[in-house]
Amino acid sequence: MFGCVAAVEDASDASGSIGGKEEEQVACSFKKKGVSSFVSQGAEPSAGLHGGDLPEKDAGRLVAANEDQVFDMLEKIKNGEYAGKKLKRISNMWPLGLHKFVFGKGDAGDEGADVEFNLAKISAKNKTRINDGELDFGKIRYLALYHNAVELLPMLKIHEDNGMDRLNLSCDSLSKLGNLLERKNRVFIGLVDEVRLHDYAINLLTKIETQEGNEMKKLTISCGSLSKIEPLLGSEEKLYLGKTKDPVFMFCEN
Repeated sequence: MFGCVAAVEDASDASGSIGGKEEEQVACSFKKKGVSSFVSQGAEPSAGLHGGDLPEKDAGRLVAANEDQVFDMLEKIKNGEYAGKKLKRISNMWPLGLHKFVFGKGDAGDEGADVEFNLAKISAKNKTRINDGELDFGKIRYLALYHNAVELLPMLKIHEDNGMDRLNLSCDSLSKLGNLLERKNRVFIGLVDEVRLHDYAINLLTKIETQEGNEMKKLTISCGSLSKIEPLLGSEEKLYLGKTKDPVFMFCEN
């Protein structure tokens, strides 16, 4: 199905900024087919809806300690409770599942928010709290979804004029893709310079769609194998990624 020589780039740092540009050539080919409360810096806690304590005051930096509290925050954003704030960053922190939300003031030169979610498992209850397209983060510069967090992708409202530097999707098992592979409607990702699909998330190639006229600078496929992409190989769906350069393959095997 694919064949190439891969150019490997350094991974991004924890804040979501793009890493260094050192590259090495890798030959590769594809054949065909303890924290329990919600913490706000400078705020007093109050009772949360699902995941424990929530802050009474917005100090601009909020930490959700677990999956339930992450969805408490997402539900607040969905309901417009942070409409007067500009989302700057959502970053994954240690331990797994703990996320920091950073809000601030927007400006004319704002390139968009850096958004990163890493969730091992999203409960069925939390999945029902937000429907497709209900999460409007405004302009997104960098979006990374790891493990079961890939199921957040259709919940995001991506604007047609959103120019994303990079979309990074990574999933270590087929089951963590949830119902994304069964979707009849593709997930709109807007204008994107670079897309990285890692491991089982490679199967989402036919499930995402860029804005019409998009010219992707780089499409990276990493850690794939024929056994991992069986759904993709068996699919008759087409790609809707606009113009793309030849894919780059990293650490792939037959």
